[in-house]
Amino acid sequence: MSSRTSALESSKASGDALEAELVQTINALEYVGDRTATWHDARTTALLEPAHSLPFYGVVVVEPETPVEIKGCQIETSNGDSTTRGRFYVKRDAHEQLLEAAGMYLLVVYTPRPGLPQVARAIVPATIVDELLTGRWYEVGGSRSESEVAKLAWSHVIDPASVDPSTRVGDRR
Repeated sequence: MSSRTSALESSKASGDALEAELVQTINALEYVGDRTATWHDARTTALLEPAHSLPFYGVVVVEPETPVEIKGCQIETSNGDSTTRGRFYVKRDAHEQLLEAAGMYLLVVYTPRPGLPQVARAIVPATIVDELLTGRWYEVGGSRSESEVAKLAWSHVIDPASVDPSTRVGDRR
């Protein structure tokens, strides 16, 4: 198995673990399996309001029955000889469906340690993410499930000054 395959499997496992934890801890979220929809991970079951541990950007509340795509990224990732801020990986087809449905992204920044400690979260409308992705789309080849993707550094959405890598979301006051 190549290191690329291992990294992708690890990212998938991390994403699944984050999704499960968020759906369990945020009462207004309900899990949506891939058999129901592959373009979002959850939906709201009640009015979702911002909290200190879940700030909203560009929206005041999220109405019930709103699709939510959960995206996670590491706080830092290797960039050759140094590190760079982690990036959210967005598939174009899924993003377009989320846009059509007036959906939201739940963006999560975590540290790559056991338990995947979350250091930042944000609820962002797909329309705002769409603006941030302008000019970032690129084609991917091979036997991938998507043909066009984009990457977005978490710092384009969340102020790095508000993130303390040593403190989990919810522990800050």
